[in-house]
Amino acid sequence: MKELIVFTNNGQTYHFSEVTNFRPTTTGFSFTYTGKATGVTREAVFNNTSTAGYALVDEEDKKVMKELKEIGKTFSDSRRL
Repeated sequence: MKELIVFTNNGQTYHFSEVTNFRPTTTGFSFTYTGKATGVTREAVFNNTSTAGYALVDEEDKKVMKELKEIGKTFSDSRRL
C-alpha cells in the first residue's frame, strides 16, 4: 500500500493512506483509499487543472526510512560521547 499527499492549486493539502490502484489518467489521476476515521473504502479522482502536484510513497519504504533515520540519530549521538 502507498501513502499519497495531494497539493491543490488553492493551497490545500490532502493526505491519504492505504492507497491502492493509483492510476494516472488523461485528465489527472485516480486511486482507491480507505478512510482513517470511517474505515470505508472509496475511489477518488483528481483533475490536473485543480492539482498542483502529488507525492506518492510506498508505506513500507517510509517505515524503512524512519528506521534508518533513527539508526543514524543513535550513531550520531554515540559519536558525541
